[in-house]
Amino acid sequence: MKKKKTRLIVPVLWISFIVMVAGITYLSVQSGEDAKKLGSQFISSLAQNINDSQNVGEEEVNSLTYFIRQSGRAMAFLLLGIVGTVAVHVSCTKWNWGIKTFVTAFVLLAIAFFTEKVKIYIPSRHYSYEEMMISMVAVVIGFLAVSVITLTVSALKSFFRFMAASHI
Repeated sequence: MKKKKTRLIVPVLWISFIVMVAGITYLSVQSGEDAKKLGSQFISSLAQNINDSQNVGEEEVNSLTYFIRQSGRAMAFLLLGIVGTVAVHVSCTKWNWGIKTFVTAFVLLAIAFFTEKVKIYIPSRHYSYEEMMISMVAVVIGFLAVSVITLTVSALKSFFRFMAASHI
């Protein structure tokens, strides 16, 4: 029964990870004008709902736009870090924990780096070191959360096996 669940969950995790990478990449490679159009109407209506008056200033809209985009970026990369790390740990059970951790960290940081760095070559987009760092920190937090949990569970299993074997 456990093997069937593992067989089902591994492709689901990898498909989720690939879809997330594709979505993040798609949003990253859009032209600047397309990216602005994507959320401007939503953000304007949200700003009007937050500020009860109908006259919402340009500064309020820009501030809210920046906050929503950076929060969305952080959340997307946090989830990417979690899903990617879980996918590697579940599908590569025979690998050493250190190897899984190194490979996963490298891949996740490379995705965070390249999705921002590629903006240099897209018209009307700009590279932002701050945005790249937000992406990298978020992906590392997701990665660390899963890695520390798997390391702790592995250490506890080993400890309890040792304790059970020493009482025999």
